[in-house]
Amino acid sequence: MASTFSDANETRSTTLTEVEPSLEARERDSDAKSGVIEKADEVDVEKTANAVSGPDTDAPPDGGFAAWLVIFGCACGGFATFGFANAFGVFQAYYQDRIPGATQSTIAWIGSLQYCLIFLPGLPSGHMTDKGWLKLPLLTGSIVLVAATFLIAECKQLWQLILCQGFAIGGAAGFVFPPSLTVVPQWFDKRRGQAYGILAIGSAVGGTTLPIILRKLLDSVGFEWTVRILGFILLALLAIFNLLVRPRKTYHKHELPKTPLATLFKNKPLMIYTAAITVVWLGMYTPLGFFDVSAQRIGVPASRSFYTIVAANAASGIGRFSSGFWADYLGSMNVLILFSSIAGLMAICWPYAHSFPSLLVVAILYGFSSGAFISLLPSAISYMVPRHQLGRAIGLSSTIMSIGALVGNPISGQILIVSGGFNAVGGWSGGTIFLAVMLMMVSRRLALGGWKGKY
Repeated sequence: MASTFSDANETRSTTLTEVEPSLEARERDSDAKSGVIEKADEVDVEKTANAVSGPDTDAPPDGGFAAWLVIFGCACGGFATFGFANAFGVFQAYYQDRIPGATQSTIAWIGSLQYCLIFLPGLPSGHMTDKGWLKLPLLTGSIVLVAATFLIAECKQLWQLILCQGFAIGGAAGFVFPPSLTVVPQWFDKRRGQAYGILAIGSAVGGTTLPIILRKLLDSVGFEWTVRILGFILLALLAIFNLLVRPRKTYHKHELPKTPLATLFKNKPLMIYTAAITVVWLGMYTPLGFFDVSAQRIGVPASRSFYTIVAANAASGIGRFSSGFWADYLGSMNVLILFSSIAGLMAICWPYAHSFPSLLVVAILYGFSSGAFISLLPSAISYMVPRHQLGRAIGLSSTIMSIGALVGNPISGQILIVSGGFNAVGGWSGGTIFLAVMLMMVSRRLALGGWKGKY
């Protein structure tokens, strides 16, 4: 009996001796992992985001035929959503003389609603993407967008245009554009900036070609058939979009870690960056909405004035493409701050261009520099959170910044009515952009823990 108790005590002692080193080794391993992440955070924020990328442990392919097909599909979606919105300057100039009781400010609400609602549903659509339901919002949004575009041809009054072109098209685009942005980090890592830059070319091409197409069609076939032809163009683009855009990996529910929305609100760099892009929307797209109108104010005929929008959007495509390449080497936020500062300066200079050639120069420089905003906006967010939180992170930021997109152009339109000229409008636009740049710098400082470094 005594021998049995002795053997049991020896066994228990041996077991405890074996477990203690195991526990110590586990603690050392945990400390080592924490140290690696803390050290990565000090050196390069982008590496940290990749190191804690959640359940997707296999690295993205960073290229290949399948990956670039996804980017091409996303570019088609950008053409049909943001490209359409970027061409609103043509509608702004057309509606002001043909819609009873419409003013510059009230017409601007249509374009602002379209911009706003592209982003407002970002949180629910991003949450659906994180859950693996990508195809559902893309297809639903595409169907509604095309149907609403055909309905614009039947609109005769301002309130009807607000419902169709503002609410319906904008809301539908909100379930097409933001979810497609969340797919990119699944396919690209080191070349992520390039991928976002190429993706953003789609909306630039749309903003460049659609004003020319719309203006020519308005003069030849009238408003109704112009809009119907536009509807068929969007139908073809969105069909390609839905066929090509897909996630690289679909997670099952048990594979996704539980990440409450509150964790995103506690992410200080993300929240300050969200505040910055909300402020920038108050003024960033004011020049694009009023270049056409301002050209006509200085005596440029309507048959030529719309080329200011074409020039700005064409230059924007070059800016989007080139900024994506530079972002991979210098950091997304660094490039975004530089380009946005140039855009703010050009917005202030815009009202002092009193001839068509000088206005074209300002439009080109403004389009080039502002192009980085759309290109790098999601790229900067993608380095602030793990990949499995990216849908909600982009969605949350999109939903909040939709407030700026909603009120930006109507405020500018009201400033134009009160002041009677574009000097105050340009000052408002440039001032909001520079305020946003300062907030971006604060976000960058918090993320890096200093002023130097790639971010």
